[in-house]
Amino acid sequence: MKRLMLAAVTAAALLTPMRPAAQERSDVALRAAMETETVKGDLRAAIEQYRKLAAQARDRGIAATALLRMAECYQKLGDAQARTIYERVARDYTDQKDAVALARARLGTRVTNLAGAKGDRAVWTGRDVDLFGTVSPDGRFLTYVDWGGFTNVMLRDLVAGTSRPLTNNTKPGEFGFGQWSAISRDGSAVAYEWNSRDSSVDELRVAGLGAMGASSARTIKRFQPGEFIRPFEWSPDGKLLAVLIERTDRSSQIGTLSVEDGTLRLLKSINWRGVGKMVFSPDGRFVAYDMRPDDARDRTHIYVMAIDASRESAVVDDASKNYVMGWSPDGHVVFASDRTGTTALWTVRVEDGRATEPPTLVKEHIGATFSLGLTPSGTLYVFQNASAAYVKVVAFDPDSGTVVDGGAGEFQRFIESRGRPQWSADGKHLLYESCGATGGGPCALFDRSSDTGVVREIPHGLGYLGFPQFSPDGSVIVAEGTDLKGRRGTYLIDVATGKTSLVDLPGATGASPNWSPDGRSLRYLGQRGEDTVVFEQEIGAMQRKEIFRTAGRKVFIRLSPDGRFAGFIRYDPDGKTTSFVISPVSGGTPRVVFKADGPNAVDPVWQWTSDSQAVVLRAERAEGGELWRVGVTGAPQKLAIDVRQWGNGFSIHPDGRHIAFVAQAGAPGAEVWALENFLPAPSAKKP
Repeated sequence: MKRLMLAAVTAAALLTPMRPAAQERSDVALRAAMETETVKGDLRAAIEQYRKLAAQARDRGIAATALLRMAECYQKLGDAQARTIYERVARDYTDQKDAVALARARLGTRVTNLAGAKGDRAVWTGRDVDLFGTVSPDGRFLTYVDWGGFTNVMLRDLVAGTSRPLTNNTKPGEFGFGQWSAISRDGSAVAYEWNSRDSSVDELRVAGLGAMGASSARTIKRFQPGEFIRPFEWSPDGKLLAVLIERTDRSSQIGTLSVEDGTLRLLKSINWRGVGKMVFSPDGRFVAYDMRPDDARDRTHIYVMAIDASRESAVVDDASKNYVMGWSPDGHVVFASDRTGTTALWTVRVEDGRATEPPTLVKEHIGATFSLGLTPSGTLYVFQNASAAYVKVVAFDPDSGTVVDGGAGEFQRFIESRGRPQWSADGKHLLYESCGATGGGPCALFDRSSDTGVVREIPHGLGYLGFPQFSPDGSVIVAEGTDLKGRRGTYLIDVATGKTSLVDLPGATGASPNWSPDGRSLRYLGQRGEDTVVFEQEIGAMQRKEIFRTAGRKVFIRLSPDGRFAGFIRYDPDGKTTSFVISPVSGGTPRVVFKADGPNAVDPVWQWTSDSQAVVLRAERAEGGELWRVGVTGAPQKLAIDVRQWGNGFSIHPDGRHIAFVAQAGAPGAEVWALENFLPAPSAKKP
């Protein structure tokens, strides 16, 4: 909203043949105060500049903007004067509609809680929260992707509690989908990764951040199919981006990318491991990043490298997991570490690319390892789960769709994230996973015996794995995943030994692998032109055969156990509804058997019943999720099972009378937290 007011002031000025000298001076003073606030991070000095400008400015729009910015500074300091100033704007500047609307929003319940806050606080909670973006330098905005909507890159106003798109999909994946993004140091632009729908090519785009969204985006780098780029952070001078490149041969490289012309300077090949985070030093001469030093799952070191690649040093290299969170203005690399047994926040002072003193503990028990950005004023924004997740098994009556034991359940086990439970074909084993605090790995894999109740961890050679499935005889697990070198693919895991091997599936795209009924072959997805195809390939063989095809790009197509039907989700052309379709495999007319309002309104994790007569799916409604049994024929049946707290995945037992699911012990979704007061006072204000 503040940019809306500034844009309005600028637009009005452009319509005036000559700008009065007093207004010119006010514009300059406003920009100077904003630089003091957002770049230097000196909130109290900025308050005095805003105060003086509000008293002297003849333009009431600039005066109102100055007051709002001053109130924001007080709010960040936890000073109650913020409310008084918002009330003044709402009362005395009724001719400035945007300013009044923003002031009243700040005086609402959501913002009142923040205005009086000091120290750590949750600034956004819900199912839309993700970790694909960064925070603006003033802590006001955050970028993310609306995975449950149109897959646009979005801008969240953390103060007003509103969101708006920065890209122009009007239905899911219409022109492609956004992924990683980063806001510039001055808050004026955003760089984002965009995967184009028409070519499946990954691009790095830059757009200006305006009042009503992003200006026309400029593509600064286009990659070969199968290559991907992740932007981490802008350099202090706004000329470079710190980036990670993933190549078609599954190798990775870190480098810097010119914002002006897309020139890529590679700093280091890092095999296939990738990095979790990369940030610039305050002077822009170095980057810090975290990476596993070898194939071990339990160690992550932190390195600092000159941007001309002339030298590199390890600044944190003990036997623990360490994650870069930011680089403070006074030269401390801020990192999360589990070296004390719990995740805490540490700093290490770095000068001229080398650590000059041992790490210092600055905040205990932060509960997060993924940074969304460290602002110049010393506030760290982090991503974390909103509450603890667990895997649970309950009995239910398939006829009435109700839980029969009062929901007490026969099994419950807490996990860090994911879960994705799957029963074995005989129902004697439950497979589930736990994939670290952010869901990205490393993933532990567990097998719970229904006969003995014993839970066994299955060893494997992967860092991340998605939707693991037992083979029909229970001896092997198949899953898409990433090995400890970061190589993506489809893997087989021997349940007894943990031996992990890569399977070559030619033409796989978002493979979604699953087993044939006899366990001799794998079924997976691929593309032929604009059609999505289900292929079947025998284990150990190189030849594949096509067993089902449907028009359009689809994911999670699954064949019924008897092989007669294929089920899949269809995003309807109007972008307002989502359908579930069942199609005969042998040919015939596909039939819409279920429809829900909204894009992505049917969860992609759904399941056939063992008799092949129905699917069980979850529909997302405005008031919460619903579980439905949708038959190949007949009317859908809503099951009387409360799924509002459910998380990542569910599975129906082969007997049709037990269900395993993931739920959260509290608010569903994730949270963004602002962590404050952990840096020494001079560090938070020193430019």
